Amino acid sequence: MKLHSNILSAVTGSLKKIFSDGAYADDIVRNLLQSNPKWGSRDRRFIAGSIYTIVRWWKRYLYIAETTEQDEVCFEKVLSVYLFEAYGSDLETPLPVAIKGSAYKERVAQAALIRAVEGSIPEWMDELCVNELGKGTWEKELTVLNKEADVFIRANTLKGNVKQIIDTLQKEGVEAKTFGVYPETLKLTERKPMQRLASFLNGMYEVQDAGSQAIAHYLNPIPGAKVIDACAGAGGKSLHIAALMKNKGQIVSMDIEAPKLKELERRSIRAGVDIVKTKAITTGTIASLKNSADFLLLDVPCSGIGVLRRNPDDKWKLSKERVDTLVQLQQDIIQEYSMMVKSGGVLVYATCSILPSENDTQIEKFLAVNKQFELEKKQTVYPSQGGDGYFMARLIKKT
Repeated sequence: MKLHSNILSAVTGSLKKIFSDGAYADDIVRNLLQSNPKWGSRDRRFIAGSIYTIVRWWKRYLYIAETTEQDEVCFEKVLSVYLFEAYGSDLETPLPVAIKGSAYKERVAQAALIRAVEGSIPEWMDELCVNELGKGTWEKELTVLNKEADVFIRANTLKGNVKQIIDTLQKEGVEAKTFGVYPETLKLTERKPMQRLASFLNGMYEVQDAGSQAIAHYLNPIPGAKVIDACAGAGGKSLHIAALMKNKGQIVSMDIEAPKLKELERRSIRAGVDIVKTKAITTGTIASLKNSADFLLLDVPCSGIGVLRRNPDDKWKLSKERVDTLVQLQQDIIQEYSMMVKSGGVLVYATCSILPSENDTQIEKFLAVNKQFELEKKQTVYPSQGGDGYFMARLIKKT
């Protein structure tokens, strides 16, 4: 494989923006490819694949390359290790920095003895997850979190039945198969760009992970009900809830970040959903909706440890201090927002974390001081089960 110097420079330049400037890999890759439309498909695949792989295995590559981010040729050394591992003798282009095979083998052997290095995870995160999950569970999940995420979509049953949507995708060259226990959850047999397909533009499906799709089913809303999705973001779960309600009733989708709700409004039109109303959260918003919701979904901000294979650069941007802040925020949200649930209503608390401190412990703390609620059921979905990692707890407000 032959690579031009400008392609290699594009990779190292992107890595500098991600690790030195704090940019996100998705944004960097998208902007880079959009600004270089003349690059061929092979170069585009190489650039995107290389950046994401190096971000995922950053700590391990740093260790093997015997470098740090303070080294002025750090990114060239890391890229050289990646190229050496990925392509070996098939690479016709000289490595940016020469690698001595014997030294490389020695460092690889040493890396294998250190879990945080071999698993390419920050030491503090490795320690936290071992303490909360146990060594065996964490090592199993860490292995999965370092694999590329599968692509799942949610068939929009407001636009057709699942078989019709699968058949339409097949005609467009995309093979999708049902996954798990919910019929609308589909898994693609291979990764393909979906957003330009007619089926996507017509709202026949949403790209949404299998674990995420389980949350709306856990809420289990009924047609005609009033639902509040209080941490809605761009609204993937709101749209799923609308489909489960057969587009009958009312969904109030709220978030403190109003721009995200604009995206939900656009997605609602495409999905054929007209029962979603967006509402930015400001002072007094929560109190104004006291005792109004038949169903309340709190998909709260979290560490995102359950979705690291989908967002690998998050592990390098997260800190133990940030996790502690999020844990407090989660408890604040459930304590305050729970007032919106009617007597006899349902509250689902959810995160995309697999840590008990963000999940089970939060529910225990909440129930200890809110005797009007009782736990009906709870579940942790682990990445090793096939999708992303999520937690869900379903609470009932007593009558």
